[in-house]
Amino acid sequence: MSEGKKALLFINDFADRNAERFYLSCSGLVAEVSAEEVASEEEELVCHDYWLIAPAIYKRTRTLPKRVIDVEELRISTSGKREDRENRDSTDVYASLTEYLERETVERYRKIVFKSAPFDADTLARVGAALLSLSDRLEGVAKGADEWDRYLKIERPVTDYLIRSAAKGIAIDSSALRRHKDDIDFLYYMALKAFSAKYSLPLEVPSDEDAIEYLAPRGFEFSGVGIEYVLNFVPMHDGFSDQLLELRKIATSRWTLSSIPLSQKRIFPIVDSFGSITSRIYYKDPSLQNLSKRHRDILAPDEGMKFSYVDFGQYEAGIMGALSGDEKMLALFASGDLYTQVAQSIFSDAAKRKHAKRLFLSYAYGMKRKGLIDAAAELGAPRDTAKKFFSQFSKFEDWKRSIWTDFLATGRVGTALGNYLTRNNSGDLSEKEKRSAVSQVVQGTASLIFKKALLRLSLVQEVELKVPMHDAVLFQHPIEFNPTIVAGLFSDVLTEHFNGRIIGKASVESFHQK
Repeated sequence: MSEGKKALLFINDFADRNAERFYLSCSGLVAEVSAEEVASEEEELVCHDYWLIAPAIYKRTRTLPKRVIDVEELRISTSGKREDRENRDSTDVYASLTEYLERETVERYRKIVFKSAPFDADTLARVGAALLSLSDRLEGVAKGADEWDRYLKIERPVTDYLIRSAAKGIAIDSSALRRHKDDIDFLYYMALKAFSAKYSLPLEVPSDEDAIEYLAPRGFEFSGVGIEYVLNFVPMHDGFSDQLLELRKIATSRWTLSSIPLSQKRIFPIVDSFGSITSRIYYKDPSLQNLSKRHRDILAPDEGMKFSYVDFGQYEAGIMGALSGDEKMLALFASGDLYTQVAQSIFSDAAKRKHAKRLFLSYAYGMKRKGLIDAAAELGAPRDTAKKFFSQFSKFEDWKRSIWTDFLATGRVGTALGNYLTRNNSGDLSEKEKRSAVSQVVQGTASLIFKKALLRLSLVQEVELKVPMHDAVLFQHPIEFNPTIVAGLFSDVLTEHFNGRIIGKASVESFHQK
């Protein structure tokens, strides 16, 4: 199967002096090549840690090779194992290589890559052969699991687009960065002090364990659910979850701002195009997606260009309606802002949209009915009104049960184009597994559609992608370009994915807090 493939090996330059060295290997031979030769290679290239060297290739050549397989990305994105995706930052290719090579050879290669051992052509040739064998095996596994099409059609081209975009960099507004650096410590400590005083907790950002210790005695259940689910979906009348999430956001912004030197005029984030179990995209080092809106103005368009930000509307709710075919949910999505209508229906107050959104998603992802109605009542909704509202989605309930039945019967659940989550347990599904199954289908579909939209966006010559979010994108364009074109593009991709069962929504929004 390795015919038409070459292994791409490298010695990295960690001093950022453009001193990377590249090697192509096949048939037991190794040849050093230039970045230009790598970029123009017609055959498929098999490598590891492509994210580490792709920016260097792009900066030198302003292009990237046509077809690249990063064996670790292929393994993680097609295995279906939650632990593979959760542990990706603590594992690397060297463990996989030991299946084909002696540990001493693998360790010698690691040292060569990190410049702590001299170049050894024989070691690189053996590692090249191992990479090709590993690639063949992983390709066979991916095809057997019905994951190969998604890798070729979606994951690989999206990764290529993201790496190209990140390699161009994002301009920094030095004055905004300085202002936020000057203010962030004060903002952080004031928020921390207020949170600590209100909830009688130590003067530190609570860990997940601390949050559980605070919430469990107050009647919040954690059997079969994680703290992230409770904080994001379970309403709390005392505002604990909202304020903890806001405090964590400020703390994350503080960390991100501190990682950007004032002397830095441009940043080049690291791309993780398959950064979660459901295939979300993350930018790291710095973690730009974790900046709060008030701090996002540190990013600036290039001279003569303008930033725009396009956001899907009621994204997950629309996907749920389309997947389930629930007429009530589809009607809500089609008739306007779904969450505003939910607020009006439950609270008779459209201003309670934020509460309504949390209740709706709590319901959709499997919050038990009693807890849902109790939460709605605590937020001011009449119990009978809330109960009646959430009892109308019978077809959606049938769809969720069909997902659980398939998950139990087949041991995996995914989207229309793979991205399966496989089951590790036996016996009846736990409540957590039921929620995970629905989440994998809905959020995995959301990731798939978003990546389709990015691929469509890559064809718009006037647009340069800057930061992808979960369901939105920051891009720059000439001042005369109309950004509603991108909003229409995003809407069309959602509509087309579901063959017109829903009409997608997307709009131009504000990227930062003005």
